[in-house]
Amino acid sequence: MRRRSLLLLATLLPLAAGAGSPLRAQADPPPAHIVPVVIKLDDLRTNASGWLSTHWRRVGDLVRDRRIQVSLGVIADSLEGDKPAYFKWLREMHDTGLVELWFHGYDHKEWEENGRKLEEFHGTPYALQKEHFVKSQALARAKLGFPFTAFGAPFNATDAVTDRVLAEDPDIKVVLYGTPADRASGKVILDRVYKVNIEQPLFVPNYEKFVAGYNHYAATRHYFVIQGHANKWDDARWAEFLKIVDYITRNHIPTVTPTTLAATLQTSSPEKP
Repeated sequence: MRRRSLLLLATLLPLAAGAGSPLRAQADPPPAHIVPVVIKLDDLRTNASGWLSTHWRRVGDLVRDRRIQVSLGVIADSLEGDKPAYFKWLREMHDTGLVELWFHGYDHKEWEENGRKLEEFHGTPYALQKEHFVKSQALARAKLGFPFTAFGAPFNATDAVTDRVLAEDPDIKVVLYGTPADRASGKVILDRVYKVNIEQPLFVPNYEKFVAGYNHYAATRHYFVIQGHANKWDDARWAEFLKIVDYITRNHIPTVTPTTLAATLQTSSPEKP
């Protein structure tokens, strides 16, 4: 009798544990509508010593292991200097065919002047914005072997000057999280739905909010661009992100890169007719 009770307990314990574990996601029904997602991960750069953090390395391992497509926003000043291991990792990511490296600013700075808040591509003069684009594309060609074809501004902040600079860059095809005004640049604008995201709030992946948002809005959308900051994720946040990835892969939701998605769109409008 005691042996039978122990066997029953051993059977029930994993089921009880599952209620609070990633396995709980298996109970969620599949979405009624399937549209692709761009996994947009921001702020890729090395640390002060030129080393890539373990947070980014496990993103690379995930790409290889799960064969999902992701887009990594490179802060271009990280391409300066002699960092052979970093450059090799970036080129290896690109060569998988699963990763797009996109331009996320030269230095990703914000500051104040005369009580006015400025960002790298918002409120700053043409000469500065132009220089940052030209310098960054030159670094990409020299260190990666190709120019950036997608752009997402630091802090998602742009202005009319940015539109002018974008229009003058023939290599950039796509703007991530642009505003309607950015269509003046002639690029494909991939917009955002705030309630369909990796992080809710900022830096905190949230599986339940992603699933709820995806299911609520998918019927009226052609795609979603979901944003995260992998270098801000501890192990618990990484586990929550993996639950989102599990949901995406389990339900055969396509993952695409920005430039690939842009090439498939007949219009820059994200909404279904």
